[in-house]
Amino acid sequence: MANTNLVHDLIMKEAHRTLRNNSVFVNALTARYDDSYSSHGAKAGSDIRIQVPQEFSVRTGKTIDVQDVEEKYVTISRSIQRGVDMKYSSAELTQDQVMGQFSKNKIEPAMATLAAYIDNYILKLAYKEVNQTVVLPTTALDKDDILNAGARLDEGSCPRTMDRYMILNPAGMADAVSSLSALFNNARPLSKNFDDGILSMPQLGFNFGMSQNIPSHTCGSYDGNYVVTSAPTEGTGTLTVKTGTGTFKEGDVIEIASVNQVNSLTKDDLGKKAQFVVTADSAGGAGDITVSPNFISTGPYQNISALPAADAVISHIGTLSTVYPQNLAFHNGFGAVGFCDLDIPRGVPNGAAVRKVEDGISLRLIDFYDGTNDDSYMRFDVLFGYKTINPRWACRVYGV
Repeated sequence: MANTNLVHDLIMKEAHRTLRNNSVFVNALTARYDDSYSSHGAKAGSDIRIQVPQEFSVRTGKTIDVQDVEEKYVTISRSIQRGVDMKYSSAELTQDQVMGQFSKNKIEPAMATLAAYIDNYILKLAYKEVNQTVVLPTTALDKDDILNAGARLDEGSCPRTMDRYMILNPAGMADAVSSLSALFNNARPLSKNFDDGILSMPQLGFNFGMSQNIPSHTCGSYDGNYVVTSAPTEGTGTLTVKTGTGTFKEGDVIEIASVNQVNSLTKDDLGKKAQFVVTADSAGGAGDITVSPNFISTGPYQNISALPAADAVISHIGTLSTVYPQNLAFHNGFGAVGFCDLDIPRGVPNGAAVRKVEDGISLRLIDFYDGTNDDSYMRFDVLFGYKTINPRWACRVYGV
């Protein structure tokens, strides 16, 4: 039994290392682990609450204007269970020297695939909840797109720390390296960029990562004739439109005439249009579309200079029915991914079911044997959830 434990511990150690090292987006967000399930294990649907920072407005004059302290939370439901399963002959684990090949040929590709799926799954959720974008690139992503993304985060009062990240697809990373090659830079990071073909050290205020798992967004088939029917209700995200045709797709970004973004602290008009992301598909034509963030024109959570007026023209980011890669710039506090321990089922022999937690990621391994066919089966599982906490601390950087 001791040998069995040793083998599974070695497998789990290698599996967890590979999973963690291949999770580009999850690592950047800083995965959150909930240890309350460590003793008994969790089932799909277990929730965790994360507190959201309070916002305030400033008093004018000497008369006190007390504001309630709100305990605002977002809830992450750990409802996403994913895994990788494999079958192998008992001979493959008989001798210790086989372990190296078993890891290389089975464990590493299995965990790399699982990591890619997790990153892609979360990125698909995340980008559709981010309303801020930079100007669409004409031919390639360049240094101005990177700087403009940083400015968007600044305008959302995002902390200027080294917790800012930019995750680019392979083409975007190639464009970024090329764009920055002509800039004066410290010789060491510049040399490493050319050696690796990737921005491997902090540049222009961001830590960079490359991921082939960046999702793409296909814009709706809208035309340019949509206008607002009437002003929306304060604090809601429902916009009534008219005189337009074509669909809106979840994840489309729109702007509205005379509705500007405000400084999140002083509430001053920034002189640029506020951006809103469509949160549900719409068949098009007159009717309602839902967007985020909600329309808030007054108070401590004010995010726009004024409510949309009747007949205000709606414009769209991107060309209708066009596909754009959704590179992402963000502070690691803009969203949260949470893992928790899965249950160890009864009846599994000692040592054949193990869990490992490291860097916020919990992974479970279960190994079981088919005595009829002399085959063994191994399954790896994770249970996680994702939630955007502060979308102002993120910006989409469209690719081409």
